[in-house]
Amino acid sequence: MILRSLIGCLTIVAGHSVQAEGARSDFATVVTQDLDWRPIPGGLGAAYAVVYGDPAKAGTYVIRVRFPAGVMDLPHSHSADRHVTVLEGTWHAGTGPDFNAASAVALDAGSYMFHPAGGVHWDGAAGDEDAVVQIVGNGPVETQQEHKESADWVKVKQSETAPSE
Repeated sequence: MILRSLIGCLTIVAGHSVQAEGARSDFATVVTQDLDWRPIPGGLGAAYAVVYGDPAKAGTYVIRVRFPAGVMDLPHSHSADRHVTVLEGTWHAGTGPDFNAASAVALDAGSYMFHPAGGVHWDGAAGDEDAVVQIVGNGPVETQQEHKESADWVKVKQSETAPSE
């Protein structure tokens, strides 16, 4: 009796979900091959792709950033919270105003990091492989470089980084 009731409830819920999905027209799908990767100015080969929304406008946005092996950005912060998930490779991240690739935390694919608004951090692909991260936030968002007198991006040597765990 309980099993029959459970199956009945699941059938009703599944039917309702299919109907609800069919009635909506605001779903968005992006296939990886359709991403428009654009070079980041001065990014030493780093590139980004907007998956959804627009970081410069109000509302939710999703972007991806591809870091070439050995390329990291220097200390900076953002005006709004950001959620970062590593999709490919090993991404290295550190916090605070002092850049030190050797103290970066190695985050492999599937790892997550929260960047609070105004939190100074630096990150990239400090190892010998490229890394791709996906960033979700609410715009508009601005980036503030911590050290305005230096470049925003650097190339690090493998020997400067901490071993991956």
